[in-house]
Amino acid sequence: MNRTILVVEDHQETRDLIKAALEHEGFKVNCKGTVNEGKDFLKQHRPAFVILDLALPDGCGLEVCGLVRGDPRLSKTPVIALTGLGEFEDKKRGFDAGVDQYPVKPLEVEELLLWVRALLRRVDWDASGRVLPVFGDLQICAETYLVKFRNKVIGNLTRREFDLLYFLVATSPKLISRQGIIAKVWRTAAVENLVDTHIHNLRQKLPPLLAARIQSVAGKGFRYLKPG
Repeated sequence: MNRTILVVEDHQETRDLIKAALEHEGFKVNCKGTVNEGKDFLKQHRPAFVILDLALPDGCGLEVCGLVRGDPRLSKTPVIALTGLGEFEDKKRGFDAGVDQYPVKPLEVEELLLWVRALLRRVDWDASGRVLPVFGDLQICAETYLVKFRNKVIGNLTRREFDLLYFLVATSPKLISRQGIIAKVWRTAAVENLVDTHIHNLRQKLPPLLAARIQSVAGKGFRYLKPG
């Protein structure tokens, strides 16, 4: 099992604290202090996990997250972003960029370790290769993140949008509450408004006929209705 974790953090005391805690848990930790150093490491290595600060000397840590999500070798790698910014818009920006968890400083090391363990368990589950059969004119493969509608590939979905579509199709025609979606798709604490934002973005990227199958029920949640 890959036990390598990349930590991109420029504050020496915080970096040493995280490194010591993770090494105590048996992880191999590589620490970098800038966006460019983090990117250079990811171009040559495939860590099991990435922990990054958002405020770095040469830019925003979300640039590192963007590289992770855009690289097929790394796209399923969990990412935790550390920040002193706790406002909703800041968190939304991080989640939209593909961050899996967003603890706010001052850092609680035990909480960080809990999230690392939980997110790595999710990766183990994903690695089993979830594949959905063809549902009429829609096919989804979670192993390759492939979505095809009427034999045309839909390739512009973010990881979160893909997971959201996958979950709604897999549970169709069941009506799922916002909290139910958060529990299964985010698998972490998140505000309910994020579900609506991601549903809106997902619909915008899907062909109109497919987008119309994602239905909302006021005050109750969302569902995917298969044709016929």
